[in-house]
Amino acid sequence: MGQFHDAVPPRGSPSVRLMNVLPGEITARPDFVPQQRLGIAPAQRVMAFTMVENVANRKLCQESQEGGHRGQGTLRVEPRSLVTVMLHAGASGTLAAMQVVDATDFNRAHVRPASYSAMPDCPAAAVSINPAGPAVFGGTPSFDSRTRSVNLVASEIRGSSGERASASFALKGLEAGGEYSVRLISGAPVHSAFLTRDTTATYRP
Repeated sequence: MGQFHDAVPPRGSPSVRLMNVLPGEITARPDFVPQQRLGIAPAQRVMAFTMVENVANRKLCQESQEGGHRGQGTLRVEPRSLVTVMLHAGASGTLAAMQVVDATDFNRAHVRPASYSAMPDCPAAAVSINPAGPAVFGGTPSFDSRTRSVNLVASEIRGSSGERASASFALKGLEAGGEYSVRLISGAPVHSAFLTRDTTATYRP
């Protein structure tokens, strides 16, 4: 009787995901993964990391739309990389995309959280233990990320930029070897921050 095996991606294929850091739902039409609808609930804002083939000397293109706002752009992705593309508000009511290369090496006995700042007016966003505890992440620039390995811990954390902060939320249910994203999104009168576990889509040639 024959055996079935999962398809194996070409050697060196990078993984890419899109992340919605806008107030409303986005429809994204990249030419390197299927069309995506990224909502505003925490789990809906980011797609799974997806393998992309044949990236050498290739520009990846994407178009996005949030309500009446549209944007398009290109990006280059290096082989073997892990990339997050944050879709955000650009100039003159357009949508823009910012590419972040994610860290891939960390201690598998620990948890690997990454902090992503989508606060255009904040050069050094922070994620801290609440209340008045030490920073888990400090100095994350706008549209960039910071990554670290931490021991398993259950606590309340919040994101902040200057005197403005998000509501606190629980850092719990984390598993050793797990990869998680904390996203900080600018808002008024308070910022938004939330945690989700990173996932990787099954490779389909």
